[in-house]
Amino acid sequence: MTATSYLLFFFSTLGVFNGVVLASWMLIWGNKNTGDTWFAILLLLISVRIGKSVAFYFAPDLDKNILQLGLTACFLIGPCLVAYISKQVKAHAVYFSVKWIFITLISTIVIVGIVFPYSSYVDLWQYWIYRGSSYLWLVCLLLAFYFYRVQIRDLKGQWQKLFADKAFATLVGSTLIWVAYFTASYTSYIIGALSFSLILYLSLLVMLKFKQNKTEEVDKYANNKLTESQIRQYSLMLEKLMDKEQVFIDPQLTLPRLAKRLSTSHTVLSQLLNEHYQMNFKQYINRQRVGLAQKLLLEQPNASIDDIAEQSGFGASSTFYNAFKQQTGLTPNRFRTMNL
Repeated sequence: MTATSYLLFFFSTLGVFNGVVLASWMLIWGNKNTGDTWFAILLLLISVRIGKSVAFYFAPDLDKNILQLGLTACFLIGPCLVAYISKQVKAHAVYFSVKWIFITLISTIVIVGIVFPYSSYVDLWQYWIYRGSSYLWLVCLLLAFYFYRVQIRDLKGQWQKLFADKAFATLVGSTLIWVAYFTASYTSYIIGALSFSLILYLSLLVMLKFKQNKTEEVDKYANNKLTESQIRQYSLMLEKLMDKEQVFIDPQLTLPRLAKRLSTSHTVLSQLLNEHYQMNFKQYINRQRVGLAQKLLLEQPNASIDDIAEQSGFGASSTFYNAFKQQTGLTPNRFRTMNL
């Protein structure tokens, strides 16, 4: 191989190696409650898919079993992505369904691989499964963005936080890798592998930078504690905005916008919520919205749940259901039935 080929091989396999190491670490020591297991499985599937591409690029006569393994992983990437995102956004009903669909797809592709192996059914794998995997990945990307839309809306204007969010970085990275492979016939087959290496390292850098900034912000809180007088002043102003003006019913309400209404900075408001109310902005606003929803459910017994969610300030029914059940332990319908 030429020097250029060696460099291509090094950089394209760098992401694969680190992806496998990171996935293995998360499977063993990751936080199961935050979806780290699904993220690790997704990372492992993408690493296998990319690894197959690198091997095939530098060795076109690659064993058919390795090609089959790569396409099997590719077939499962999309469903795994949807499972991970639905877990992150706490869309429990969706997550439960997708989890079983994923298990069914694993069984299906394994059985197909045994009954119709790549070595004997080349056309099936090269055309139908390859193309099917690509389009399934695309459909799952669109579904994942749809489930994540509320988080994107909530972080609108807070781009640093949005791009530092692991779920959002995963969505963007998966999209870029899919585009790289889908357009490979116009560019180069190795672009997908190089994209993965680049995206993996950029994502890690952004998240580490955000973590550093967050640590600095915590230190700044420690050096700039709010006085009792300030806490009372801001708390009274905040409660007035919630109780009398009900600003929380605006689904576009953000931390900076609420801070502006209080004539203070979003840092001070965030500090007030964290230290005085022991919750973040989203938790605080959802508490206000759920409180109003409880009242409306009883005052408007004939109103649909979607109408109640909209009147309470929730932009999506799924977010309303999750927030309501998390706070009350009941679904909205169950709460209404028990209290009417």
